[in-house]
Amino acid sequence: MSDIISAEPEAGVAFDTVVPVEKPLQSDLSVLPELLEVDLLVRAAEARAKFNVDGTGLTVAVLDTGLRTTHVDFAGRVKASRNFTTDNNGSPTDAKDGQGHGTNVAGIICAGGVHTGMAPRANVVPVKVLDNSGGGSFLAIRDALRWVLANRAALGISVVCMSLGASDNNTTDAGFAGDGVGVELRKLTDAGVACCVAAGNDYFGHSSAQGMSYPAIFRQTISVGAVYDADEGSFSYGSGATALSTAPDRITPFSQRLHATAGGDCATDIFAPGAPTTSSGIRNDTGESIQHGTSQATPVVAGVILLVQQLHLRATGTMPSVADVRKWLLAGAVPIVDGDDEHDNVVHTGQTFSRISAFGALTACAKDVARTALIEAGIDRSRA
Repeated sequence: MSDIISAEPEAGVAFDTVVPVEKPLQSDLSVLPELLEVDLLVRAAEARAKFNVDGTGLTVAVLDTGLRTTHVDFAGRVKASRNFTTDNNGSPTDAKDGQGHGTNVAGIICAGGVHTGMAPRANVVPVKVLDNSGGGSFLAIRDALRWVLANRAALGISVVCMSLGASDNNTTDAGFAGDGVGVELRKLTDAGVACCVAAGNDYFGHSSAQGMSYPAIFRQTISVGAVYDADEGSFSYGSGATALSTAPDRITPFSQRLHATAGGDCATDIFAPGAPTTSSGIRNDTGESIQHGTSQATPVVAGVILLVQQLHLRATGTMPSVADVRKWLLAGAVPIVDGDDEHDNVVHTGQTFSRISAFGALTACAKDVARTALIEAGIDRSRA
């Protein structure tokens, strides 16, 4: 396996440090239901059964605080580990998670033990770019993306999950030309690796102005906002955002959002359930954790993409392009209106966004594959 990062000239990054991610609430026991509610909202279990997919043979790289690799949720499926922090004595191959965010995120994607993620048989590569305080460097993230690019073939990496970002709010990526993180995200996307990035949690802090944080704003990413998955009561967040009540498909008051009418090609691609979400924990090898955020919505999308990629690969023998994956996610999505029933303390856009459906995305992929097969056989029924 190659450890080459890049022989190219160094490219700078727009921001020095990542906004520290919050620690999930940890529990010794597996008792909380919210990952099941995520699964129900996006119809993931139904989709896995109908299309006979579970992520087998594919790998996700999770750029985060690391992973409790000994957790039963990931047994036998940790392909490699990489550390870009000074934690764990700076060992480059020790991505142990002392904070919990990365383990929670990875579990949402591919837990397959006491918890069940979206793609429960997919492999995982933890790439520790955030230290045990939850913070990190965007230069380290740039280098980590280069490492993923260099090692994607050997490890079978087809999805990158980045539940992290700066604290800014952008409507375009035009100001980031030549940015090192953006350059690597584009290269990965061109190579067929879908890069899922959290839209950001500062909608309230930015006075309800539309936009997304860096690096989600890059048009080559699949950017993800958060909705609630069920009626969970009310929540108040440290940012000042408050949900007076909650219900399925209500956009969370913290989630940054950018509609195509304001952001064009840089708009928020899709929303997913992200509050509150239960997943794997770091206290022990069967523990769990719970957290709210676009950080939790992003791995839902990453896991669904693994299922779509598996279906396409099995049906055609080839991996789909990221453009096709995005097309199927949107074609199979559920429309949600920002402001139709939200009950919170932010101003709403009144715009219609898309919320991911695993069943819908896989159906859209399957239909496209079937139609292509008909065309190649000279039987295009759309022209009949």
